[in-house]
Amino acid sequence: MTSTRVLIVAAAPTARIELRSILKTDDEHDFKVVGEASSLELAAGLVEADVFVLADQELLEEMEPSLLEEGAQSVVVLAADEAPVARLRGMPLLGWGIVTPDAPPEEISAAIHAAAHGLVVFPETLAERLLGMPVGAPEAVIDEPSEPLTPREREVLDLLGRGLSNKLIAGQLHISEHTVKFHVSSVYAKLGVGSRAGAVSQGARRGLISL
Repeated sequence: MTSTRVLIVAAAPTARIELRSILKTDDEHDFKVVGEASSLELAAGLVEADVFVLADQELLEEMEPSLLEEGAQSVVVLAADEAPVARLRGMPLLGWGIVTPDAPPEEISAAIHAAAHGLVVFPETLAERLLGMPVGAPEAVIDEPSEPLTPREREVLDLLGRGLSNKLIAGQLHISEHTVKFHVSSVYAKLGVGSRAGAVSQGARRGLISL
């Protein structure tokens, strides 16, 4: 199993410590922190990474295309609003994500994992601003997400709704726990959520599962 190589960029040492702690204590994803830097200029000389995690959206303005291998790397930014969206869309990225600075550890981890696998993720609050309506409001509810769940993802979502852990889901579906983690992250991304509770809630609202 190949680890997801993560490079943390944060001006504040405390932010770097916090992000490193989140990734190193995560028991659902296989992350490897390959470097830390206080700026992207310093990060340029560090080892290659699969995902750049930027603790401040202003750092994104410093990111030069030369730092990226086109279509092979991802970026996750901690941001309070949608300002980074245009910049991220215009970069040669494999995937990207935005999480709020006060997001829980599991949401940050899920966003990094999803972005590393070529998905685009952002929090519900941001989705509401971009769509102009509350996520889950009657006028916003649809039968399927904009990118439909695969049959296997529907199975995983159903088992999440029953409260099963990744290990139990793996046993139920006769697949590896690592594969379950990938499907869970993909479900999060497609439903625009960052937690199991959010996935189950959105799945029920969209008629994908029954509770």
